Amino acid sequence: MNENIIPINRHTQEIPATESVIKNSGNSEVHIDIHIDTMPIAFAILCSALAAKQMTKEEFDTAYMRLREMNNGYHNGTSVKQVINPENEE
Repeated sequence: MNENIIPINRHTQEIPATESVIKNSGNSEVHIDIHIDTMPIAFAILCSALAAKQMTKEEFDTAYMRLREMNNGYHNGTSVKQVINPENEE
């Protein structure tokens, strides 16, 4: 019987053990940058409030301009958080 196929009557036969070992792969250090753009969500909330008549067009315009001003400040790298402790880096 092919060892890659597990029989239906598992209780009568022993399932073959699978083991994997990775040693000295050289991939010990990984850097991951995650950037999440929340601008579309914020804009959708503003549009929803405008559509539900929870704000006027003027209030929407003011809020949208403020949102854009706040978002422009984050494009210079201030929104990036360093997850890896710099003391651990070599």
